[in-house]
Amino acid sequence: MRTGTNLLKVKDYNQRLVLEIIRLGDGASRVEIAERTGLTAQTVSNIVRRLLSEGVIEEVGKGRSRGGGKPRVLLRLRPGAGYAVGVQIDRDEVRVALVDLAGRVVGRRRHPLAVEGPEDVVKLAVGAVGEVIREGGVKSGKVLGVGVAAPGPLDPRGGVVYGPPGMEGWEEVALREKIEAACGYPVVLDNDAVASAVGERWIGAARGVRDFLFVYAGWGISAGIFVDGQLYRGRSGTAGEIGHIPLDPEGPVCGCGNRGCLVRYCSPREITARVRRRLDAGEESTLREIHGRNPAALDYEAVRRAAAAGDRLALEEVGESARMLGRALVGLANTLDPEKVVLGGRAFGGVGEVYRREAEEALGRVLYPGRRQVGVEVSASGEEAVALGAAALVLHDSYAPRMQGLEAL
Repeated sequence: MRTGTNLLKVKDYNQRLVLEIIRLGDGASRVEIAERTGLTAQTVSNIVRRLLSEGVIEEVGKGRSRGGGKPRVLLRLRPGAGYAVGVQIDRDEVRVALVDLAGRVVGRRRHPLAVEGPEDVVKLAVGAVGEVIREGGVKSGKVLGVGVAAPGPLDPRGGVVYGPPGMEGWEEVALREKIEAACGYPVVLDNDAVASAVGERWIGAARGVRDFLFVYAGWGISAGIFVDGQLYRGRSGTAGEIGHIPLDPEGPVCGCGNRGCLVRYCSPREITARVRRRLDAGEESTLREIHGRNPAALDYEAVRRAAAAGDRLALEEVGESARMLGRALVGLANTLDPEKVVLGGRAFGGVGEVYRREAEEALGRVLYPGRRQVGVEVSASGEEAVALGAAALVLHDSYAPRMQGLEAL
């Protein structure tokens, strides 16, 4: 249980903590909030009064009393009190989602990316942001901000993207500054894995879970990590680069210089390349017609569709990828001791269950199996996980209780 403090210096932290209790409980009384936070009844009463006056929460009826006393008034977030926009910038598309304070999707947009340069992509993204806000009937004053998720490497604090693989012309782009200047709203920038993890904690399978990993598979593979309810970035801010966990010292050379990294087994590009090699060697598959007609047309989308339909060759390669991911997850679970692992991202589309089964089986072999159990789920957000997560970045930045700055007290 996270507890609050009655020191005046951290009243903002206490307010965020009270909001989280109300959000997760979807209806909590003042007495329950005090019990769960350790704050005094007077402190809770003052915070609730402030939040009610600001219109962030509302009283929604009465709960059961204890011991025959007065029924307790329940408090809940007002969904329409604020909105956040999430923007996913990927190598081949821009997705935009508008969500309310409760995380419910109010509007969405998807644009295939026919342009490449940062200036054109920013123009497209900002235009889509304006569209979802107008069509959602949301007043600009109700928009808390815009969250932007992009492939790394990037610096979330500085708001700069540093040449993501596969994106030409994106070397050292001040993306946050460009979007903020063009749309007029505060902008939060982070990588796609972190955004997805934040989204999953706010509105997905990890809602209320304090220790979990969100494994994001897109162009490559990485993770967003929550430890004790806090987003974990590491000293240099690059925690979660699980694609470069070395699994086999005799494995294929990775672009990072090591051998046998997870990304060499799990990225869509590597899976597709292995399928092509087996088809070149004459193995049978429903993919042979596509490969024979136009080898370049055999992409990962075709491979995962074939695997989902039961094609033996495609399933074997996806299965091998899933087993290698499971091997990496065992090491992470033994190190971090998470309660849950959530799998999400386009690469898992249609084959997420294959990865979930392999991960679950592998995680059944972690240390202390009698005391430690790690759940595995596929994100229900599907291909919208990053855009929804980007919107959740704004909510997280605005309302989540965080411990930064308390060390000096």
